[in-house]
Amino acid sequence: MTHTREITAGQQEMLAVRHSRRYRLCQVLTIIGVLFLFILGGVSLLDGAYILGTILIVNALVGLLNLYLLKRTSNVERAATILSGILFFLSMSLLITGGKSNTGILWVYPIVAINLFINRFWPAVIVFCVFSVASILLLFTPLSSLLLTSYSFTEAIRFMLTMLALNSICLAALRSEEQAYQTIMQLHEDDIRQMAYYDTLTGLPNRWSFKTNLERMLTRAGKDKQRIGLLYIDLDNFKQVNDQYGHEAGDRLLLKFSERLWEAIRPTDQLFKPQTESLARLAGDEFVVLLPNIKEPLDASTVATRILNIFDGGFEVDDVTHMIYASIGIAVYPDDATEPANLLHHADMAMYDAKHNGRNCFRFFTQKIAETLHERQRIEKGLRNALTQELFSLVYMPIFDCKDNTVVAVEVLLRCQSPELEGHGPDQFIPVAEATGLIKEIDLWVIKNALQALVILQTEHHFRGKICINISGVELHNEQFPTQVKSLLSHHKIAPENVELEVTETAFVAGDTTCLGTLRALDELGVSLALDDFGTGYTAFTQLIHYPADCLKIDRSFVNDLFSEREARNKMVMFIQNLAKLYELRVIAEGVETEAQLTYLRDLGCDWAQGYYLSRPLPWDDLLELLNA
Repeated sequence: MTHTREITAGQQEMLAVRHSRRYRLCQVLTIIGVLFLFILGGVSLLDGAYILGTILIVNALVGLLNLYLLKRTSNVERAATILSGILFFLSMSLLITGGKSNTGILWVYPIVAINLFINRFWPAVIVFCVFSVASILLLFTPLSSLLLTSYSFTEAIRFMLTMLALNSICLAALRSEEQAYQTIMQLHEDDIRQMAYYDTLTGLPNRWSFKTNLERMLTRAGKDKQRIGLLYIDLDNFKQVNDQYGHEAGDRLLLKFSERLWEAIRPTDQLFKPQTESLARLAGDEFVVLLPNIKEPLDASTVATRILNIFDGGFEVDDVTHMIYASIGIAVYPDDATEPANLLHHADMAMYDAKHNGRNCFRFFTQKIAETLHERQRIEKGLRNALTQELFSLVYMPIFDCKDNTVVAVEVLLRCQSPELEGHGPDQFIPVAEATGLIKEIDLWVIKNALQALVILQTEHHFRGKICINISGVELHNEQFPTQVKSLLSHHKIAPENVELEVTETAFVAGDTTCLGTLRALDELGVSLALDDFGTGYTAFTQLIHYPADCLKIDRSFVNDLFSEREARNKMVMFIQNLAKLYELRVIAEGVETEAQLTYLRDLGCDWAQGYYLSRPLPWDDLLELLNA
């Protein structure tokens, strides 16, 4: 589907250029033709050639109508057809009437040539054939009685031979243009297919192509009762190559590795000769190898060992030896999985197990790794129980004004008392919630209970600050989310300006219109929007103007590095503060743990701050005690 869309887009661009060219050609030729027809028609009428003059004037009027329709609808095909009809009728009229002093036949040559050039090749051939047959009938058969002038046999032969030569040249030119256009389109299709299905650096199949190949091979293996080994390869220390020698050196290394990897796959490992579909580059420094028809799962280890041997003594590129290695995960069909996605996922998990166990080795997908999957499923079950049995709770992190240390806002933090989640914090169960879709229910639960708490704080404790609520980046692609927030605000009769929704900067994707649309819808509700953990993502600073953000929350890692020897890190807070000032955004510093940090932030102009130096997250009763102190 992606491939089709990309080809269609490319073809549409080329068709648009051709359409524009034909549009201008029809427009210019029609204007010129109308002017000449009116002039020649008028002259013919004045000279007493009433039939010819009338024909010319009528053709001119039809040309004006065609020009109007072309301007109004931009339908080039219809305009070309009408113009072709006018020119055909005009050329036949000149041939029949002879024109003034029998010179009309001389005008037929350029008119027929123009008629051919405004058409594509095959329509032009039809026009030529019809005109030729009509001319022969009028010049060499009893139908010549229809002529209002006379031509000698020699003139008729000369006319037909001249038309044949002229039209042959025109049609040859049109044919060459058509073939050139088709060649360009074919080359364009080939380029798009290469980009859609193959990695531009190594020429290997990419992730999209690999998934298609894997599905096909597993289907075949299922019918033939065969095993397939899948090796998932990730290069260790590759980032150091990019950092030390530059990305161009890294690219050359990847290219050379892909060549060496191909050499490591020998015909003895497969029933057929190696094909490009046996290898693929999924992303960055991640590669996969497919081994069809292996006898035993351990057979895949032979290939994995040869791949690891590539890195014996380092990997040399451009006379530089890089100390990089490979971690390889192996999964076997149908022993480990029968579905393509599961087989790839299991090999991926085995690869990470190899990476976490010393690197430069391979690991088969095992029960231990399966237990990790089981743990994930247990967390999912715990989340579902927590939702149905109301085992979630909130704690409250006070946020202080840097000027006078008064509480100006409260951030709600989620906790879970589900037995299945014992020992698991939000950092562990939130990713599972996002992957399973449970996060949407959890977010609504948090917002609902946070608003209930805010109502009590406002009515019973005269709190005038904001309630700050973290939402998942998943909600940025949930078009119903702004409506749900509006409904909850209305139900609890909360003024939107008293609510601030926080979303991590890493959830933003440049150019994501759905994400931007959700943010704007929330902004229109009147709630504040804060970019949490700002500085840790990839948001271009120039894109801030497009995001309806009200606040930047400086990530705690930058606050922790305020007095670090790493100059780039300790200046990050100052940079974000200046950036916020430029865009007129409020700044909150997270993770303030010392008086020196708070003093520095206050002197820098930071608006609000939170952290253990000021207060830990508090249960409800302790929060009330703090606010009433």
